[in-house]
Amino acid sequence: MRDPREVLAAAARSGNGRTELQPGLWLVTDPDTTEQLLAHRAAHTVRAAQRSAVTDWGADGLAAWLAARRAMRPALAPARVAGFTPVITSHAERITAGWQSPGSIDVLREAVRLVSTVNVHHLLGEPSPRLSALVERELTAAEQAGGVFPLRRRRLLRAQHATHTAIQRHVRADTARAGLLAVLADHGLSERVVTLALRNMLLSSHHVPAAALAWVFHELSTRPELQRRAHAEAAAHQDFRDLRLCRDIVRETLRLHPPVWQLQRQLAAPVVGFASGTTVLFSPYLNHRDPGAHAQPQRFHPDRWPANPHPAPGSYFPFALGPRFCPGSQLALVELTVILAAVLRTHRLAPHRSPTPARGVLHAPRGLRLRVSPRQRRDQG
Repeated sequence: MRDPREVLAAAARSGNGRTELQPGLWLVTDPDTTEQLLAHRAAHTVRAAQRSAVTDWGADGLAAWLAARRAMRPALAPARVAGFTPVITSHAERITAGWQSPGSIDVLREAVRLVSTVNVHHLLGEPSPRLSALVERELTAAEQAGGVFPLRRRRLLRAQHATHTAIQRHVRADTARAGLLAVLADHGLSERVVTLALRNMLLSSHHVPAAALAWVFHELSTRPELQRRAHAEAAAHQDFRDLRLCRDIVRETLRLHPPVWQLQRQLAAPVVGFASGTTVLFSPYLNHRDPGAHAQPQRFHPDRWPANPHPAPGSYFPFALGPRFCPGSQLALVELTVILAAVLRTHRLAPHRSPTPARGVLHAPRGLRLRVSPRQRRDQG
């Protein structure tokens, strides 16, 4: 079976930035058109039909979600998120201390542990291994719920209910609130909106940034000299703002390996030549490899970023664009950078088993295993 990314790339080559895949379905890879469409309010997200009574936002759901996004924006600003660095570092040190070293690790599984622990803490103000496990269970059930198998659908519904109930307990708790939960509650949003907003953030910040982190580890494991440079920086600095090379490694990984490699939007009005009702497919994976926007686009080259830190939005959008831009993008960038630095301070990474890219919506390095070995104390800075 061909890699779906390569199938889409072949289709893109047959067009000129706009390719009609079938009547009413277009692939857009032109950076300017990509930006115009994704930034337009008439471009609505195409939702999977997996909602239930506990996950449906209702008739005014979009307005409620936008209100929650506005409320959480200050807490997710770069300066506020950077202040979370010590907590991120502490969790990363605790989890990686449990790695058998020397030994090998299931990279995607460990990346999920690292990212989920940090995100749950940031959202709720405290870690919750049980909630992390419930989120993992729901996402796994959602991946398996396609088709006409009622048992899988019922399993997903049970998983959704369990996650919703666990979050609701945190919202209703009498203890002092902290994290993003406190921010949302202080804005007077209803219990239901707070619960659903936290659920959205928990689900979207689980597998997606973990896939990115796994690709970061993979790329560094095959580049000893780059890993040496990144370790030297991590050993010398703790502050996120000083981890410039580590941050550029993350940004370059997001360029070559965007976890969400395709996006769909349906147009509720005519936009830049496309009729109302048209479904438009975008691919960060393809746009990020556009030779017109990125020199040597197939090359993993973090040193490209200091010279061009702000590429055109339509040529680099790992967190989407426009009104549906990921609200947790800064948290993702900070946590991935800080976790990378924490790992490099104490461990060396080397290849063990190569990854197999997943064929679903999530671009993740399935089956990736790396050798990890401890750094000598003198190498830890």
